[in-house]
Amino acid sequence: MPERNQSADAIVKLPKYFKKWQRVPRRRSTDKLKAFSTQIGIGIHFQGALHGAGSYLIQGEVIGDGDIEGTVVLAAGGNWKGDLTADYVQIAGRVEGDVVARSKIELISTSVVTGNLSAPLIAIEEGSTYQGTINRPRKTQVTRYTERRGKGGPKPPS
Repeated sequence: MPERNQSADAIVKLPKYFKKWQRVPRRRSTDKLKAFSTQIGIGIHFQGALHGAGSYLIQGEVIGDGDIEGTVVLAAGGNWKGDLTADYVQIAGRVEGDVVARSKIELISTSVVTGNLSAPLIAIEEGSTYQGTINRPRKTQVTRYTERRGKGGPKPPS
């Protein structure tokens, strides 16, 4: 009887052994955001230096340099003229200036960037445009991708 219990335990433990090879789904940094702590809405024009902490959603226009401890999302239709430094930067609008991220820069298909990009991780969606150099402090790979989530993106092959 004890032999039977031991083999049953081995069968139960077998799936746990293989769990380390299961693929963990990747999530974007913006998927983790519950709400933005600061928003510059559509039609708002902000001029000056922008410094602070938290998560910023820019839908209007910013003219000036920014240093943010946190996330900056420049929405489609948003404009930034000046240098931008943040922990994570997602760009769907227009930027005229250098962008530096401490962790990751993500360019969405609607983005137009004129300036240098610098971050350990850089993801560029098909259709986005940038003019400038790409600097990666740790010489990591630049990822170019086609969006498969949400509306309008191509569907994965069946």
